[in-house]
Order: sequence, then structure tokens, then C-alpha cells
Amino acid sequence: MTHNDIGHVDNLDKTQIETLKTCWITLLERISKESSISIDEIVGSSQGDVLFRSVGYDNPDVLILRWLRARKWDVNAAVQQLIDTLNWRYERGVDKLLAKGENELLIEELMSGKAYFMGYDKMGRPIN
Repeated sequence: MTHNDIGHVDNLDKTQIETLKTCWITLLERISKESSISIDEIVGSSQGDVLFRSVGYDNPDVLILRWLRARKWDVNAAVQQLIDTLNWRYERGVDKLLAKGENELLIEELMSGKAYFMGYDKMGRPIN
């Protein structure tokens, strides 16, 4: 698959464009309703933060289209799956892990006894 395949950002028919718009509206309304905040407040909220960090440096429509294609263009199913994913990312602290790196995670594993170091190699790197 390439980005020029049907159903991708630069290759949408009129129905798919309307479905994409509907999906955005439905997603923002669901976040607003579940968070008890207005749609205008989503950008500065924790839910909006998780949503837009998920996009990264990509086109935001790419994220939405990924779920729409996965759910065969069913807006409600795509929105539900996306919200479930965003909640999972928030609950698991994925963004914190990405920001801080895996060092903190490794320290937790060492302290719990799940991982250990055997020593160091000739270059001073840890061997586990």
C-alpha cells in the first residue's frame, strides 16, 4: 500500500471526504461529552493532548483515515476504537514513556528483580 491508494489523504472520493469530516465531528463531540468540556477546550485538555500527540508530525487526517479504513468506513466503530486507543495511551502513560525514554522503565525492572546486570564489557557497556 502506498499513500496514493484509495482511501488515503490525497486519494479520497467525495463520500470518503464527507465520512472523514463526519468522523472528526463525531470524535470531537464524543470527547467533549465524555470529558464535560466544550469542543473549543479540547485542544488544551489532557484528552486533546493525547489525541494530537498521537498524530505526531503527520497530517491529522492520516490518523483518522487509518481507523476509518480499519472499520470499513463505519464512523461510530472508528470513533469508538480511536477513543479506546487514546484512553489506553493515557492510562498506560505512553506519551510519558516517549518523552522520558526507556531508562525509567529499565530502572523499575531492575528494582523489581525482573532484570539484572551481569557486569560490563570491555567498552564499559552493561551486560545483562
